[in-house]
Amino acid sequence: MVTGGAGGGERGAAELLVTTAPDAPAALIARARVIAKRCGALFSPRRASVTRLLRDTGRVHAYIVGRERDELRGGDEILWVHPGLFYLKREAGATHPLLRALAPEGEPPPRAIVDATLGLAGDAIHVASALGARVIGCEASPVLASLLEEGLPRLAKGGRGWSEGAARVELRAGDALATLSGLEEGAVDAVYLDPMFEAPLAAQAGFDLLRAYAVHAPVDAALLAEAWRVAARRVVLKLPGMAAPPEGAPGPGWTRRVRGQAVDYAILER
Repeated sequence: MVTGGAGGGERGAAELLVTTAPDAPAALIARARVIAKRCGALFSPRRASVTRLLRDTGRVHAYIVGRERDELRGGDEILWVHPGLFYLKREAGATHPLLRALAPEGEPPPRAIVDATLGLAGDAIHVASALGARVIGCEASPVLASLLEEGLPRLAKGGRGWSEGAARVELRAGDALATLSGLEEGAVDAVYLDPMFEAPLAAQAGFDLLRAYAVHAPVDAALLAEAWRVAARRVVLKLPGMAAPPEGAPGPGWTRRVRGQAVDYAILER
Protein backbone atom coordinates (compact mmCIF):
# COMPACT_ATOMS: atom_id res chain seq x y z
CA MET A 1 0.00 0.00 0.00
CA VAL A 2 2.97 2.33 0.28
CA THR A 3 5.95 3.12 -1.84
CA GLY A 4 9.24 4.95 -1.62
CA GLY A 5 9.71 8.62 -0.83
CA ALA A 6 9.36 10.98 2.10
CA GLY A 7 6.30 11.12 4.27
CA GLY A 8 4.58 9.62 7.28
CA GLY A 9 7.29 7.07 8.04
CA GLU A 10 9.90 9.75 8.75
CA ARG A 11 7.51 11.88 10.80
CA GLY A 12 6.32 8.93 12.89
CA ALA A 13 9.76 7.70 13.98
CA ALA A 14 10.15 10.55 16.48
CA GLU A 15 6.87 9.46 18.09
CA LEU A 16 7.77 5.77 18.31
CA LEU A 17 8.92 3.65 21.24
CA VAL A 18 10.09 0.07 20.72
CA THR A 19 9.74 -2.39 23.59
CA THR A 20 8.92 -6.05 24.22
CA ALA A 21 6.40 -8.23 25.98
CA PRO A 22 6.86 -8.41 29.78
CA ASP A 23 9.68 -10.66 31.00
CA ALA A 24 10.90 -11.10 27.44
CA PRO A 25 13.71 -13.55 26.67
CA ALA A 26 17.02 -12.29 25.33
CA ALA A 27 16.10 -13.06 21.70
CA LEU A 28 13.06 -10.76 21.79
CA ILE A 29 15.04 -7.98 23.46
CA ALA A 30 17.74 -8.27 20.81
CA ARG A 31 15.15 -8.09 18.03
CA ALA A 32 13.53 -5.04 19.63
CA ARG A 33 16.88 -3.26 19.71
CA VAL A 34 17.46 -4.05 16.03
CA ILE A 35 14.02 -2.70 15.11
CA ALA A 36 14.53 0.47 17.15
CA LYS A 37 17.81 1.16 15.35
CA ARG A 38 16.27 0.37 11.95
CA CYS A 39 13.35 2.73 12.57
CA GLY A 40 15.32 5.52 14.26
CA ALA A 41 13.13 5.03 17.33
CA LEU A 42 13.72 4.88 21.08
CA PHE A 43 14.17 1.45 22.69
CA SER A 44 13.02 0.91 26.26
CA PRO A 45 13.07 -2.32 28.25
CA ARG A 46 9.60 -3.44 29.35
CA ARG A 47 9.61 -2.33 32.99
CA ALA A 48 6.04 -1.04 33.17
CA SER A 49 2.77 -1.02 31.25
CA VAL A 50 2.86 0.26 27.68
CA THR A 51 0.72 3.23 28.71
CA ARG A 52 3.20 4.22 31.40
CA LEU A 53 6.21 3.71 29.14
CA LEU A 54 4.67 6.01 26.55
CA ARG A 55 3.89 8.63 29.16
CA ASP A 56 7.34 8.46 30.76
CA THR A 57 9.17 8.68 27.42
CA GLY A 58 6.89 11.22 25.76
CA ARG A 59 6.21 8.89 22.84
CA VAL A 60 2.84 8.42 21.13
CA HIS A 61 3.05 4.92 19.65
CA ALA A 62 4.64 1.66 20.79
CA TYR A 63 6.08 -1.12 18.64
CA ILE A 64 5.91 -4.25 20.79
CA VAL A 65 7.98 -7.34 20.01
CA GLY A 66 5.76 -10.02 21.52
CA ARG A 67 5.94 -13.74 22.06
CA GLU A 68 3.09 -14.47 19.65
CA ARG A 69 3.36 -11.51 17.26
CA ASP A 70 4.77 -8.03 16.74
CA GLU A 71 2.27 -5.19 16.94
CA LEU A 72 2.04 -1.42 16.80
CA ARG A 73 -0.14 0.33 19.37
CA GLY A 74 -1.40 3.87 19.61
CA GLY A 75 -4.42 5.09 21.55
CA ASP A 76 -7.18 2.53 21.01
CA GLU A 77 -5.64 1.15 17.80
CA ILE A 78 -3.51 -1.95 17.28
CA LEU A 79 -1.82 -2.85 14.00
CA TRP A 80 -0.28 -6.19 13.11
CA VAL A 81 0.07 -8.44 10.07
CA HIS A 82 -3.08 -10.54 9.68
CA PRO A 83 -5.05 -12.06 6.79
CA GLY A 84 -7.66 -9.31 6.89
CA LEU A 85 -10.46 -9.86 4.40
CA PHE A 86 -8.79 -12.90 2.84
CA TYR A 87 -11.82 -15.20 2.95
CA LEU A 88 -14.17 -12.52 1.67
CA LYS A 89 -11.84 -11.85 -1.26
CA ARG A 90 -11.46 -15.56 -1.93
CA GLU A 91 -15.23 -15.99 -2.20
CA ALA A 92 -15.20 -13.71 -5.26
CA GLY A 93 -12.89 -16.14 -7.03
CA ALA A 94 -11.55 -15.12 -10.43
CA THR A 95 -14.16 -12.36 -10.67
CA HIS A 96 -12.39 -10.25 -8.05
CA PRO A 97 -11.42 -6.96 -9.76
CA LEU A 98 -7.75 -7.19 -8.78
CA LEU A 99 -7.43 -10.68 -10.23
CA ARG A 100 -9.19 -9.60 -13.43
CA ALA A 101 -6.72 -6.74 -13.71
CA LEU A 102 -3.61 -8.83 -13.09
CA ALA A 103 -4.62 -12.04 -14.85
CA PRO A 104 -7.33 -11.66 -17.52
CA GLU A 105 -9.27 -14.74 -18.55
CA GLY A 106 -7.63 -16.77 -21.31
CA GLU A 107 -4.03 -16.09 -20.26
CA PRO A 108 -1.65 -18.52 -18.60
CA PRO A 109 -1.53 -17.70 -14.88
CA PRO A 110 1.32 -15.36 -13.91
CA ARG A 111 4.34 -16.97 -12.33
CA ALA A 112 5.80 -13.87 -10.65
CA ILE A 113 4.43 -10.47 -9.67
CA VAL A 114 5.98 -7.45 -7.97
CA ASP A 115 3.78 -5.74 -5.40
CA ALA A 116 5.70 -2.47 -5.30
CA THR A 117 3.59 -1.07 -2.46
CA LEU A 118 3.23 -3.99 -0.06
CA GLY A 119 1.68 -2.35 3.01
CA LEU A 120 0.63 -5.20 5.32
CA ALA A 121 0.51 -7.67 2.40
CA GLY A 122 -3.25 -8.24 2.26
CA ASP A 123 -3.41 -7.93 -1.53
CA ALA A 124 -0.16 -9.84 -2.00
CA ILE A 125 -1.37 -12.82 0.05
CA HIS A 126 -4.68 -12.82 -1.82
CA VAL A 127 -2.96 -12.72 -5.22
CA ALA A 128 -0.36 -15.34 -4.32
CA SER A 129 -3.07 -17.67 -3.01
CA ALA A 130 -5.51 -17.19 -5.88
CA LEU A 131 -3.03 -17.23 -8.76
CA GLY A 132 -0.30 -19.46 -7.35
CA ALA A 133 2.26 -16.78 -8.19
CA ARG A 134 5.39 -15.77 -6.37
CA VAL A 135 5.06 -12.18 -5.16
CA ILE A 136 8.04 -9.91 -4.56
CA GLY A 137 6.75 -7.33 -2.10
CA CYS A 138 8.48 -3.96 -1.64
CA GLU A 139 7.95 -1.99 1.57
CA ALA A 140 9.80 1.27 2.15
CA SER A 141 8.59 1.95 5.70
CA PRO A 142 10.98 0.35 8.21
CA VAL A 143 8.15 0.07 10.75
CA LEU A 144 5.82 -1.77 8.38
CA ALA A 145 8.70 -3.85 7.01
CA SER A 146 9.51 -4.93 10.56
CA LEU A 147 5.91 -6.00 11.13
CA LEU A 148 6.04 -7.96 7.86
CA GLU A 149 9.36 -9.55 8.77
CA GLU A 150 7.61 -11.21 11.71
CA GLY A 151 4.10 -11.52 10.32
CA LEU A 152 4.59 -13.19 6.94
CA PRO A 153 6.43 -16.24 8.33
CA ARG A 154 3.81 -16.50 11.10
CA LEU A 155 0.93 -16.57 8.62
CA ALA A 156 2.82 -19.00 6.39
CA LYS A 157 3.12 -21.50 9.25
CA GLY A 158 -0.51 -21.34 10.32
CA GLY A 159 -1.87 -24.13 8.12
CA ARG A 160 -4.82 -21.93 7.20
CA GLY A 161 -6.34 -20.93 3.87
CA TRP A 162 -3.92 -18.05 3.47
CA SER A 163 -0.76 -19.88 4.59
CA GLU A 164 0.47 -21.06 1.18
CA GLY A 165 -0.06 -17.58 -0.23
CA ALA A 166 1.84 -15.94 2.63
CA ALA A 167 4.72 -18.35 2.05
CA ARG A 168 4.96 -17.14 -1.57
CA VAL A 169 5.38 -13.48 -0.59
CA GLU A 170 9.03 -12.42 -0.51
CA LEU A 171 9.63 -9.22 1.45
CA ARG A 172 12.06 -6.68 0.01
CA ALA A 173 12.49 -3.94 2.60
CA GLY A 174 13.37 -0.63 0.98
CA ASP A 175 12.47 1.68 -1.85
CA ALA A 176 10.37 0.17 -4.64
CA LEU A 177 12.23 2.04 -7.38
CA ALA A 178 15.55 0.62 -6.18
CA THR A 179 14.14 -2.91 -6.09
CA LEU A 180 12.67 -2.61 -9.58
CA SER A 181 15.91 -1.13 -10.91
CA GLY A 182 17.72 -4.24 -9.73
CA LEU A 183 15.48 -6.59 -11.73
CA GLU A 184 16.01 -7.57 -15.35
CA GLU A 185 13.74 -6.40 -18.14
CA GLY A 186 10.61 -8.56 -18.24
CA ALA A 187 11.64 -10.32 -15.03
CA VAL A 188 8.06 -10.69 -13.78
CA ASP A 189 4.67 -10.97 -15.43
CA ALA A 190 3.10 -7.95 -13.73
CA VAL A 191 3.84 -5.08 -11.37
CA TYR A 192 1.13 -3.91 -8.97
CA LEU A 193 1.04 -0.39 -7.49
CA ASP A 194 -1.29 0.57 -4.63
CA PRO A 195 -0.22 4.03 -3.43
CA MET A 196 -1.68 5.64 -0.33
CA PHE A 197 -4.71 7.68 -1.35
CA GLU A 198 -4.76 11.35 -0.34
CA ALA A 199 -8.33 11.03 0.91
CA PRO A 200 -8.55 7.71 2.77
CA LEU A 201 -11.47 5.40 2.08
CA ALA A 202 -13.36 3.63 4.85
CA ALA A 203 -10.88 1.10 6.21
CA GLN A 204 -10.29 -1.56 8.83
CA ALA A 205 -9.26 -0.78 12.39
CA GLY A 206 -5.65 0.32 12.69
CA PHE A 207 -5.55 2.17 9.38
CA ASP A 208 -4.70 5.51 11.02
CA LEU A 209 -1.61 3.86 12.51
CA LEU A 210 -0.69 2.48 9.11
CA ARG A 211 -1.00 5.95 7.56
CA ALA A 212 1.19 7.39 10.32
CA TYR A 213 4.11 5.09 9.46
CA ALA A 214 3.56 4.50 5.75
CA VAL A 215 5.93 6.27 3.38
CA HIS A 216 3.70 8.53 1.31
CA ALA A 217 4.76 9.12 -2.27
CA PRO A 218 2.83 9.49 -5.51
CA VAL A 219 3.35 7.14 -8.41
CA ASP A 220 5.64 9.22 -10.60
CA ALA A 221 7.02 8.81 -14.12
CA ALA A 222 10.25 7.19 -12.94
CA LEU A 223 8.43 4.48 -10.97
CA LEU A 224 6.02 3.80 -13.82
CA ALA A 225 8.90 3.55 -16.30
CA GLU A 226 10.74 0.99 -14.16
CA ALA A 227 7.56 -0.96 -13.52
CA TRP A 228 6.87 -1.07 -17.27
CA ARG A 229 10.43 -2.22 -18.00
CA VAL A 230 10.24 -5.05 -15.48
CA ALA A 231 6.70 -6.23 -16.30
CA ALA A 232 6.46 -8.68 -19.19
CA ARG A 233 2.67 -8.35 -19.45
CA ARG A 234 1.24 -5.39 -17.54
CA VAL A 235 1.38 -2.77 -14.81
CA VAL A 236 -1.70 -2.42 -12.60
CA LEU A 237 -2.39 0.75 -10.60
CA LYS A 238 -5.08 0.93 -7.91
CA LEU A 239 -7.01 4.21 -7.91
CA PRO A 240 -9.98 5.67 -6.06
CA GLY A 241 -13.15 4.89 -8.01
CA MET A 242 -13.48 7.05 -11.15
CA ALA A 243 -10.15 8.83 -10.49
CA ALA A 244 -7.94 9.62 -13.47
CA PRO A 245 -4.61 7.78 -13.70
CA PRO A 246 -1.42 9.84 -13.87
CA GLU A 247 -0.42 11.30 -17.21
CA GLY A 248 2.76 10.43 -19.07
CA ALA A 249 2.42 6.66 -18.78
CA PRO A 250 5.01 4.65 -20.73
CA GLY A 251 4.33 2.28 -23.61
CA PRO A 252 0.85 2.54 -25.14
CA GLY A 253 -0.50 4.41 -22.12
CA TRP A 254 -3.42 3.27 -19.99
CA THR A 255 -5.11 0.61 -22.10
CA ARG A 256 -7.68 -0.97 -19.80
CA ARG A 257 -9.59 -0.29 -16.59
CA VAL A 258 -11.28 -2.70 -14.19
CA ARG A 259 -13.89 -1.21 -11.90
CA GLY A 260 -14.49 -2.31 -8.33
CA GLN A 261 -16.92 -1.09 -5.69
CA ALA A 262 -14.82 1.70 -4.19
CA VAL A 263 -11.58 1.43 -6.19
CA ASP A 264 -10.60 0.93 -9.81
CA TYR A 265 -7.55 -0.64 -11.44
CA ALA A 266 -5.91 1.18 -14.35
CA ILE A 267 -3.73 -1.01 -16.53
CA LEU A 268 -0.73 -0.55 -18.82
CA GLU A 269 -0.75 -3.57 -21.09
CA ARG A 270 1.55 -4.94 -23.76
